[in-house]
Amino acid sequence: MAKSRARSDKTAPGKVVADTMTSPQMAAHRRRNGILLLPIGCFEMHDMHVGLSCDTFTVEATCRILAQEWDAVVLPPIHYTYPGATARWPGSVRIMPREVLDYVIAVIKGIFRNGFKRLVLVSVHGPNTPMIEVAMRQVFEETGDLPILFMPDEGPFRRQVEEEFGHPHGEAAYYLASLYICGRHGEFDPAISQGEMQPRHVPAFESMGRLWRRGVSGPYVFASRWGHVGRYPGLTLNDAPRLAEILREHLLKQARGLPEEYEEFQHDVWQALKDAPWDEI
Repeated sequence: MAKSRARSDKTAPGKVVADTMTSPQMAAHRRRNGILLLPIGCFEMHDMHVGLSCDTFTVEATCRILAQEWDAVVLPPIHYTYPGATARWPGSVRIMPREVLDYVIAVIKGIFRNGFKRLVLVSVHGPNTPMIEVAMRQVFEETGDLPILFMPDEGPFRRQVEEEFGHPHGEAAYYLASLYICGRHGEFDPAISQGEMQPRHVPAFESMGRLWRRGVSGPYVFASRWGHVGRYPGLTLNDAPRLAEILREHLLKQARGLPEEYEEFQHDVWQALKDAPWDEI
């Protein structure tokens, strides 16, 4: 009789990306109730110098950093979503909000249906937020599964970049650091594409700014090629390692203790469902 093979509850050394993991490795991760990270990006215009996949690379880099800290696994990203105000600019792939919502719901359900219990969705693309929040609520109401959404606060990163490099640099700095973390260093050279300084200008219209101050929001478009990101001189390829270090430092500070709090949150919600206090009225 053939000897049965021993099962390992260890992910292969250095493996944090599900794309290159095997089914047995994912099974081991599932047995120990490991966290899955799902990057949700976008493919859209980022002014004239930053790549169209900027928001996907930034969330993938974020997930890679968190995965190493949390012993988590990074799933392949959801790349095409609703771009929002950039939808009409060349390169932006416009997926309608309802279509994105349905797809995100389907992916979340598929992950939980496979037996995983903890799923953190990660996004930095603003228009994704309301769709992801509705998707999570829909899944919870239908299945009882509890994913959460982590949207990193870019403010501390940008402020430190401005302090060290003289300008906030916005998505250009985040993008350069992210490509470095994702093993794509050299595919974006900020020194070649900088041109004249063009600060980010938001809101896109003065009238919109006045509405915002009244607490009013509504759909809008970017009417300027510089409206989305803006650009500043000074960054070079050699700055990527330091930018990656700053990004990692601020992400880990924001996310410290999150896995434990997530587990506690799941316990509290599921206990409330079990106790059903609404039935005591």
